[in-house]
Amino acid sequence: MAETPDQNHDDLGPQQAVPSSVFIEIKSVPQRSYARDLRLRDGDVIVAIDGAACHLDIAEFEDVLLDARDDETSVFVTIGRDQMFFEIFMTGPLGISLDYTDAQRAADIAARFANHSVGPKAQYQTYEALRDVRRHVTIYSTDYSGLATICPPLWLIQHRALEPLAAVIAAYAAAAAVHWALFVITVGLIGAYFHKIQFRIIRNYNIFTEHFYWIVCAARSVADAQKICREIDPKCVFSFSYVGPPQDNEVEDKKAARRAARAAK
Repeated sequence: MAETPDQNHDDLGPQQAVPSSVFIEIKSVPQRSYARDLRLRDGDVIVAIDGAACHLDIAEFEDVLLDARDDETSVFVTIGRDQMFFEIFMTGPLGISLDYTDAQRAADIAARFANHSVGPKAQYQTYEALRDVRRHVTIYSTDYSGLATICPPLWLIQHRALEPLAAVIAAYAAAAAVHWALFVITVGLIGAYFHKIQFRIIRNYNIFTEHFYWIVCAARSVADAQKICREIDPKCVFSFSYVGPPQDNEVEDKKAARRAARAAK
């Protein structure tokens, strides 16, 4: 019988009990997988579900994801990466290899997670972050925005998407120059188009401006999403920052290196 996409128990047979104190760890992420779309990495740890520590075995966790796919709902998961935690929504099997953390790492994660606050699932929404080679980051919510349907130009201004804004205004102007009825039809068609694929427009625009798909996370606000990005990359920069500029430690690092070199002489 074929294994499920996520199933990889390695040497742990179904009859072998998994310690209740360990966590599930991502062993490897294929190039084409749902986990890759979520920008999960090798070594990420499934720490909690709905804010409660997750000590499920791999088969149980896979069943939770399968149920989410079948019920067309989402699982609210806390991910542990290096020394930080962040939340994410999962809507189905990840298509990856999974393993278990060792007891020592699990104990360290559990101790740090005790100081991590997770709010109710309903307060969170999914944010995508794209970053360019200069570490400039654009963040946007994937949730539906009524403004995108009612007034696409204002929504594009909000996201600073100038080229699409120019195209929409040009379409309005050309239609108005022909006939007022054509203008009304054009407004309706553009509004319907933005209603259907609005966040993809912003994603594709940012890719066009040489930003690369970087992080997916669940957060309560743009400010919280920026904090997550700053924890992952302390030197990332935002056009409209809620977390201030990144700390520039380059000068101090150079001074410390010179002092260390002098002390070694």
